[in-house]
Amino acid sequence: MRVRQLVSGSTAAASVLALFAAAILPREGAAQTVSAFQPADYQRMRSVAQAEFSPDAKLVAYTVVRYDRPGRPWPQLWVLDVASGKSTRIGGENDVAESPVWSPDGRWIAYDGAAEGKRGLAVVHPDGSGATFLTEAHGTNSPLPGTGAEATWSPDSKQIAFISATPGPETADATGDPIVITRYLYKPDAGEGLTRFNDNRRLHIFTVDVATKAVRQITKGNNYEHSIDWSPRGEEIVFASDQSPETDQFFNYDLFALKVSDGSVRRLTATENAEYDPKFSPDGKMIAFRATKRGLTDRETTMEDTHVWVMNADGSNRHELAAVDNRQGAPVWSPDGTQIAFEAMQVGEQWHAYTVSVEGGDPRPIAAIAPGAE
Repeated sequence: MRVRQLVSGSTAAASVLALFAAAILPREGAAQTVSAFQPADYQRMRSVAQAEFSPDAKLVAYTVVRYDRPGRPWPQLWVLDVASGKSTRIGGENDVAESPVWSPDGRWIAYDGAAEGKRGLAVVHPDGSGATFLTEAHGTNSPLPGTGAEATWSPDSKQIAFISATPGPETADATGDPIVITRYLYKPDAGEGLTRFNDNRRLHIFTVDVATKAVRQITKGNNYEHSIDWSPRGEEIVFASDQSPETDQFFNYDLFALKVSDGSVRRLTATENAEYDPKFSPDGKMIAFRATKRGLTDRETTMEDTHVWVMNADGSNRHELAAVDNRQGAPVWSPDGTQIAFEAMQVGEQWHAYTVSVEGGDPRPIAAIAPGAE
């Protein structure tokens, strides 16, 4: 389980943990016959992932990953009522849905999946009503390690910014006959595994109006923009991108801020190391993110543990926040902006969750998360 939101009280936390227990424990009253694990049992397994609290912490949107049909595992979207413990599935029995993102007013959940007979970026009310297809969103198989959020709501809950891919200048030649390869990164992402060559599509930032479904492409060019978060003031979207001259040979994510009204971009970091997962503070005055320290020369791996950092929204006063000497996950702000939660990997691939004051100090452990939990 990944840390998503800080909430007060133990009821909400216990409810989320119950989701994971329900995925692996037999139902009450069921026969407790113990037998050896059989290959067919794999298809009946379920795993719970991507738990996201609603803004008022009364509901949790989460995905259940299933393995009971040919091909890759497939996700379904559910919503848990924390008080009653009742869960409601979003969509039909065979509908695919994942990556839930709550609107700030709590009225909608944006997700990637099926709606109105189509597949793409969609929205739905928490009770499962009003499922609406908004637009297609395309990905890429290009090697892009450590990418973050692909969708983020405007603070007024009227628009969604999302990431989608468009053809790059090499796409036509690389898919023609004969195939012409001109890029150093001509192979797809190792985890993608379905195609032989890089599709050469570039990731860019788009917005869609929820009411009218009008789509606007904001960024263009030959770079990859991703890992987005809309500022609480509504003026900018922070994102990560490698805009160095030789992006195929070297790996160097930096952080940038995009002005939504005119598409202008300002650079927030210019380091030899890599920054990931930017997230505005609730008041919009600061940005938390993950980063490394040493200069990087290779896309295969950062060869260094990421740690949580913070800086002012203009890029000033950048400093490492949490002194935990292990790989740290993406930062999450508390609602009042005084604390940041994150995960840190421990021995045996176990993750521990921590909180730390924005002013600094020793991180406080809040939970241990079993290996393999998402």
